[in-house]
Amino acid sequence: MAIKPTDGSTDVLRHRPPVRPMEDRGPQPPPDQVAPPWRLLLQIGGENRTTLGVSIEKRMLVGREDSRLGQIPEIDFGPFDGAASGVSREHAVITDEDGALYLEDLESTNGTRINGFQLTPARLYRLRDGDELEFGRLRVVVRFVRPSR
Repeated sequence: MAIKPTDGSTDVLRHRPPVRPMEDRGPQPPPDQVAPPWRLLLQIGGENRTTLGVSIEKRMLVGREDSRLGQIPEIDFGPFDGAASGVSREHAVITDEDGALYLEDLESTNGTRINGFQLTPARLYRLRDGDELEFGRLRVVVRFVRPSR
């Protein structure tokens, strides 16, 4: 039985075993560069995955909607049980720099991981096609796709 906080916080999720920080992966070959009209497909969840298509923008906030502030992130995991999974309202940001996508944790409460490695907040990590991301406990596989014409 999962324990759910009554005040909307996600402090309960902080009790995770320590993980080692992700090392710098260095440059990536050109096939993982994205350019218009490329899109991201985010496969959310485990066996019964939901797929969310996202147009690539220069900066994409990842989190969940905060109706009190009128803030809606470009990638909103609220509808995918984001609060219960430990996704912060302003969890991370994905940026497009010269055709490469980078993920940065915004000092989220429950952390961000790429392929199981914990990210250091306020540092950019290059995304690659097929990376498995974790925002808190929400698992997302990233795919770079070109829309069919």
